[in-house]
Amino acid sequence: MAEQPQSRGSTPGAAPPLRRPLEDDHHAPAVSSPLNPNPDGAARSRPARPPPREQREKRETLKKREASASARGGTPNPKSKKNGVSTPSPMRYSVPEPKVSDYEVPKDGIFASHEPSPILTPNEQTELKKAVDHAWNKKGYRYTHCVADPHFRHKQFYRQSDSRPYGPRMSHEDCDKWFHFDESASMVTNEKGWRMGRGNVVAREGRFYYEVKILKGIPTDGPPALKHSENGHPIAQPHVRMGWARREAPLDAPVGFDGYSYAITDLRLETIHRSRASKIFKPLPKGTKAKHMKARPPLGKPSPVEYITDMDVREGDVIGLEIQLPSLSMHRKVVEGIYNPAVDIGDGFDASPHSSGPRDPLNMDKPLDIIRDRIPVPYKGSFYFEQLDYVATKPMESYSDRGPATKTILSPNHEDPPLRSLPQSAIKVYKNGKEVGIAFENLLSFLPPASAPSAPAGARLGFDDGMVGYFPSIAAFCGGIAQVNFGPDFWCPPEEIVNQSKDVDMAGSDNNDGIPEGRKLRAIGDRYKEQIAEDVVWDIIDEVDFFTQDGGWDYRGEFDPSISAIKATPTARGMAGGLDDGVGVEVGRRY
Repeated sequence: MAEQPQSRGSTPGAAPPLRRPLEDDHHAPAVSSPLNPNPDGAARSRPARPPPREQREKRETLKKREASASARGGTPNPKSKKNGVSTPSPMRYSVPEPKVSDYEVPKDGIFASHEPSPILTPNEQTELKKAVDHAWNKKGYRYTHCVADPHFRHKQFYRQSDSRPYGPRMSHEDCDKWFHFDESASMVTNEKGWRMGRGNVVAREGRFYYEVKILKGIPTDGPPALKHSENGHPIAQPHVRMGWARREAPLDAPVGFDGYSYAITDLRLETIHRSRASKIFKPLPKGTKAKHMKARPPLGKPSPVEYITDMDVREGDVIGLEIQLPSLSMHRKVVEGIYNPAVDIGDGFDASPHSSGPRDPLNMDKPLDIIRDRIPVPYKGSFYFEQLDYVATKPMESYSDRGPATKTILSPNHEDPPLRSLPQSAIKVYKNGKEVGIAFENLLSFLPPASAPSAPAGARLGFDDGMVGYFPSIAAFCGGIAQVNFGPDFWCPPEEIVNQSKDVDMAGSDNNDGIPEGRKLRAIGDRYKEQIAEDVVWDIIDEVDFFTQDGGWDYRGEFDPSISAIKATPTARGMAGGLDDGVGVEVGRRY
């Protein structure tokens, strides 16, 4: 009989092996983690120590407190002083009180005819003369007219003024010494090589437009053939360049010489920036088959464009230049490094205090602190405010290098503030009233710290004097003559300006369309009256600031004659080496 296999139930079960009791810290991790910050089991097993007892404060006795109070003599406790918020304030210099003659209206400038023969316009109706005994901006110094006013006693009696002709025009001080002007300062010329002059109005935010008429340049029948002198040297032909430039751009060089200016040439109507030529373009709709693609903001993706070629600017042509800049609140975000392209969409005018849009949560639309460190100095019978001007920075010098093309990529979030570009910024070109195309996009920022004065010379950094921005600029070469028109009566106005003027005439006001002022195309000449109002307000604010610093109504002035006796009239530091020293000697030479 076969043996029956034993059933599983009768199979003797194997006893499971005995397990060792695990220690508490056997599986503790070797490295602490946020969920297990203390893997040491021994440390966990130790009982927590009771918190130490708070030290008992030892108070002085009544007799000791009375003795210390009598010894101080009632002096307030320095610990009880509250540190107030320090606000920036302009610097004051030791200058004597003005004389009676200093309260007179600023004298008119002196202009001399060209020798041996005068310079006339092609129609021989207007003579262009050279400014004489003017305080030109040079050597890192900037000069503006000022006059003594008894109402500004705490501000050392001087306030800002202006000279004739009053109104928006080319500046007599902010130009090269070889520039010649007509009586209205709207026609300019230069008999030497490339020299530049800037206007007396500045664009800081919004859209502005001005026109340039070529009076002497490329003839109407086209560029002439190259001529040579008896010695075989080529004879230079007159040319004109126009554009927008900042205060750091050199005056003994053409517009577009470095990174501080943008220019349009009369020959071939090309764009010039950093002395590198490019072409004006027209953007085409997306999906259009085009020969050329160009990386455009805001994402830098290639977009179809059409380049403008074979178009000269000849005598009699009118070139219009429009600049578009974002709001100062958006500009401040860029220079302060808090610009976020995912959040900061648009030009910033919707969040301005004068618009109906939402307010800026970062409060970047608050008024700017305008600090002007200026000292009144006499020169050639007139008084000027002298201040340290903004100079070229090292990042911009590297960016403007005319060697091999640098690989600098501009963006609003660049690590160097001078190389940060402004979103929603551009320069458009018009010819005889018709839009040609876009010349530049992503213009460089200019608010401090993007612009900085010379620190080794003693300037304070990080302050805006209210006149940083882009100025309308003209450069002439070997007798080229140009006439500027800052508005409002333009020769060939764009359709947008014509339509805006019609709306104003019909409605009686231009505030009913709901468009923010920053997005309307305006004449750059409108900035002249605005700048006068700003100068008056800033002068009053400075006077009130110094009034409070001097003790308010308790101020009685300086009665000690020895104090006034030691004050000497300051001299213009920028003119120490002579009026013509170091100006216009070499192209690209910094002052």
